[in-house]
This record gives sequence, structure tokens and C-alpha cells, in this order.
Amino acid sequence: MKALFIAALIALAPAAALARPGVDASIGPDGVTITDSDTPVLFYRTKAADPSGEPGRLNYVHPLYAPDGTILTEDGPADHPHQRGAFWSWHQVRLGGAQVADGWFMKGLTFFVKKTNFDGEIGGAGVLTLEVDWIVSSQPELVYVAREMSKVRIRPLKDGARRIEFDTVITPLVDGLALGGSDDAKGYGGFSLRLIAPDRLVFGSRGKAVTPAVTPVSAGPAMGFSWPGQPGLSNWTVGLACKVNGKPVTQWILRRELSMQNCVWPGRAPVALPKDKPLRLQSTLVIQPTRAR
Repeated sequence: MKALFIAALIALAPAAALARPGVDASIGPDGVTITDSDTPVLFYRTKAADPSGEPGRLNYVHPLYAPDGTILTEDGPADHPHQRGAFWSWHQVRLGGAQVADGWFMKGLTFFVKKTNFDGEIGGAGVLTLEVDWIVSSQPELVYVAREMSKVRIRPLKDGARRIEFDTVITPLVDGLALGGSDDAKGYGGFSLRLIAPDRLVFGSRGKAVTPAVTPVSAGPAMGFSWPGQPGLSNWTVGLACKVNGKPVTQWILRRELSMQNCVWPGRAPVALPKDKPLRLQSTLVIQPTRAR
């Protein structure tokens, strides 16, 4: 009789009362879904949807959600099919001075997610940890060139804002590995965002408007992206800040067109990554309500 009474109470309870509190994760065969009180926060892809066609299309975030459920990213848009949510990649992946892969276009480089783990923290945050092998597939034999350890800390809402911290350590496993951005004046590469409606974005840094350009723009260590006057989107501003080995990145590729946004590192010239010497990338996203002016 008591069990029936409890079941009846559950049936009558409002859905909000049944929502699981705090940041949580559901680990599936293709990726990890992060929620906060059962509201979606992001999906981290750990397996390519089409391994035969695009084996390197994994190890990125899409969708990324605003706190009200609005999807803020795109994956594989018609204008740039290689762009994918929140991702970090480089056109130039070199071994011994020769280019062996293009991580941006997912050619010759793929990933294998070895370990996936999620832990809740006191205070309501959650940490998703992934151990990923970088594999160059353009050579006669597969070459495991680096190991990536990423910790993604998802913090609970505070004053309606969400903070997500990416802490990625890339450790070269071979001699002669180097990474570089696009081999042109743009030099883009590193942590990137393909936001929805990019042709309607406005940009700001240190409280001032920033004008996009074809080549990198020098600005502050954080950049804000917002959609004024766009129904639904106008409610939200996305902030991004990046560091490399503890040093803030202040060069930005900004696009008010159908394309991505990027905190530029290292630029056009490749940077050598000595074997067993870790490279640390820290990227912080803040999704917050747009302040009325």
C-alpha cells in the first residue's frame, strides 16, 4: 500500500520537481551528453558519425546550448562542411618538417578516445575527462603522434550564466611534431567556434566594439559574441577566452559572415612540439544573458 502511495505522488509531481539536480552526464556510444537539472548543456562527440567518410570528425562539442535550450552552434554547415561546433584543430600537422595531415579539414589525422570519465564536484559543477590519441593515417603505417588529455569543467548556472572551461594538454609522442595555422595571411588555427547565424554577430572586447577583418585582429584576452535584434538569439552573449601554456591569446579571426570564430594560435608559422613536452590549451566559454543597454 505504501509503495502505491509513493508511486501516486510521483505521478502527480510536476516535471520540474523530478528533474535531477546539478550537472550530470550520460555516456553513450557516440559521445557524452551533459545536463544540468536534466536541461541539456552540451554534447561532446567521441565517435565519428561516419568513420568511413570522415574518421576524424570527433573530439569536439556540438550542440552547445544556452541555458534556455537555444542551440548556439552548427556542425557541418553547407558553406563550410568541415566546421564543427566548438573544436580545436590546425591546418598544418607536420612531422620532420613535412606536412602529413590537415586537422582542420580532417585529412590524414584521426582520433581514438581511449578513456571517458565524469565526476561531480562539491558545489554542483561536473568535470568530463577524456584521453585521446592523435593518429596520423597518411603514412604507410599509422603513427600515434600525440596524446591529448582534456578536462571540461561545466559549472552550474550563476545569475543565469553558464561557464564551461576546457583544459587540454597535448603531449607529443614522437620527435619532429609541429602544429601551424593556415598557410596564408590569415593563419587561423586553435580553439574555434562555429556559432549559428554568424553573419548577424557583433563583437566586443574590453567593453569596446571590435570590427572583424580578413586577417587576425588584435584585441583583449576575451571576446564577446552577440546577436542584437535577433529573436531568441538576442537573449544571449557568448564569451570566449583562450590561453596557451598560461599566456593569453589576443589575436582573433572574426567573421561576420558564414564562417567560424577563432582565437589564433600559433598563426601561420608552425611551432615545434618537442617529444614528451606537454602543450597546454585553456579555453573558457561563458554563456550569459545579454545586458540591456
